[in-house]
Amino acid sequence: MMSLNRMRLGNIVAKQLQYRVKAYYGIFSSLVLVQVIALLLSVGGSVFSGTTIYGLSIDYTTYMNTNVIAFTILWIFIHAIIMTTKAERDNSFSFVSNQLSNNISNSCFLVIASIIGGITAILSGYLLRIFVYIFIDIDLLIGTGYYYRPTEVFQGMTAMICYLLLIGSIGYLIGVITQLHRTLPMLLPFVIAGILIALERIYPGSFIAIGEFYFQETNVFLFLIKFVGSTIIFFVVAILLSSRLEVRK
Repeated sequence: MMSLNRMRLGNIVAKQLQYRVKAYYGIFSSLVLVQVIALLLSVGGSVFSGTTIYGLSIDYTTYMNTNVIAFTILWIFIHAIIMTTKAERDNSFSFVSNQLSNNISNSCFLVIASIIGGITAILSGYLLRIFVYIFIDIDLLIGTGYYYRPTEVFQGMTAMICYLLLIGSIGYLIGVITQLHRTLPMLLPFVIAGILIALERIYPGSFIAIGEFYFQETNVFLFLIKFVGSTIIFFVVAILLSSRLEVRK
């Protein structure tokens, strides 16, 4: 009986995920739009500097795809919150489903969105180089760091996907919390700010420690454990909290 229920849950999640991929096609369209806008903003250059060596003045501009990365992170965060709204929940219940299958399919969709967003965000760096090379009337100095090995590109994609998964799970958890009571959307920013301020006062330097814990990890295996483990925890907490919504309905 248990295996039959699991099979039914798996079938329901698969159908809901298939529906989401088709229904949320506009999300991926918005990803393309957001990244194109970020690329256009990056064409102007990110860092401007100059120096003088032996009477020779050298001005240089650094082009980076940090705008694309930032916009993509914001994109996954906003859409993760939108997926928890009442209108989206009502659409999900057009299937024979419950909060568990709904949340699992949402999580799976955010994983797919993070993979696509992570890959395109990293590849945008190469597209930015093409834009600069074709449209910007400057002399490019191609140095040893201009080309990246395939392993480095893969590592960059993996890291970006992990960042998006973590941010997406946090956004999804925040979205679920705001649905528990109508006043929470207004109170939650102040509550979060108060918790962060109190944490910093009780444990000075805690923000730096958290940043070092996640972003200064050099071991790939530990890096994946930290980000994937934290993502799973946030999704599980969101699922547990959303069960209260089902009880209230």
